[in-house]
Amino acid sequence: MRYHICTVVLIFINVIVFMAIRAGRLDPDDLGMSYHLVFNRKEYRRILTSAFTHVDPMHLLMNMVSLYNVGSFVESYFGRGRMLVIYFVSLILGKLLSMYIRHNNHDDYTVSIGASGAISGLLGAYFLVILHYYGFGGISYLSRPLISLVMISIMPGVDGTSHFSCMAAGMAVTWLFFLF
Repeated sequence: MRYHICTVVLIFINVIVFMAIRAGRLDPDDLGMSYHLVFNRKEYRRILTSAFTHVDPMHLLMNMVSLYNVGSFVESYFGRGRMLVIYFVSLILGKLLSMYIRHNNHDDYTVSIGASGAISGLLGAYFLVILHYYGFGGISYLSRPLISLVMISIMPGVDGTSHFSCMAAGMAVTWLFFLF
């Protein structure tokens, strides 16, 4: 567990925020993000707070299991600092891209919450590591996570735009790490 301390700390923060919401200490309506809330009301903190907000126990559980699995791999491979860079840069750039896409589709008010965008950024890093080592022979390692991501992303009420935007951002950051 000491090798995955950042992953465990991120999970801990998500669980603490969830418990504070359930106890009535935090209002999830003050934490979620949408284009309108972030840019029209200038509440930029929502880009980060939305990624630590879960209001349903199953949503939290699914995201935390995914975070542990993918985060542990990325943290082991890249180290703590780079894992956190991938996580937070994916989260911020991916969410910004997602809001831009939604805004261009006249969807300024749909609120997005959950850690799955940032986790998708880590998944993008995982994909590039596998492709780097195995080439297209590593597709078998990628098929299950990719199918799961697509299936989850097309479910009603799920911000699939954020998933794929954050994954692209995670791949971009990872690609830069491979270059330097």
